[in-house]
Amino acid sequence: MIYLASDIHGHIRLEKLKKLLQSYTLTDRDYLIILGDAGIIWSETEHKEVQSFYDNLPLTTLFLDGNHENFDLLETYPIVKAFGGEVRKISDKIFHLMRGEIYTIDNKTFFVFGGGFSLKKLTNSSPVNVWEQEMPSEEEYLNGLKNLTKYNYKVDYMLSHVAPKQMAYEMWIPLIDQEIELNNYLEDVRKKAAYKKWFFGHHHKDRDGEDWSAIYDRVLILGE
Repeated sequence: MIYLASDIHGHIRLEKLKKLLQSYTLTDRDYLIILGDAGIIWSETEHKEVQSFYDNLPLTTLFLDGNHENFDLLETYPIVKAFGGEVRKISDKIFHLMRGEIYTIDNKTFFVFGGGFSLKKLTNSSPVNVWEQEMPSEEEYLNGLKNLTKYNYKVDYMLSHVAPKQMAYEMWIPLIDQEIELNNYLEDVRKKAAYKKWFFGHHHKDRDGEDWSAIYDRVLILGE
């Protein structure tokens, strides 16, 4: 079984996630996918307790990057092949799903594209906790298109941190200039791709559309 969550922000919303997961009987055949802003990798000291929580879950934890991650620290972890694509291995039970990769997890295919823009960059309110890698690079955009072409733009599910433009409009989410290129990129992918459903976080809302779900204060079970 695959469980979906988002925007845990390290220890900040970890108790919320713990309570939500208590409702389920988790096994070592299950997966938890966090749709960005997991905060599992945050600092050399702070994230150890958080990582320990995920390592001690019965299931395997996978996470997209969002706009609030310590990218400099995250990039020190090795890139390995797993689930049919490239991942960063955090531990034997925790893996970072990288931008533009397509994975096969529990016999289902997923196109993954993390990243987003931090509004803190506009206010300089916390300059230590923002990274240039928050927004995707041209290489990452191209990697996504290359991998989608290999699959003829057909996968089971789409996972991102930020919403495609049309889905953001349906949620009445105001788009920001610094992030619009990512919204547009995902929108172009949405128009071309065949998929069952798109899941994203970032906007701190729980909403459902015809073929999409935004996740914040809930855990969804894929397929239910």
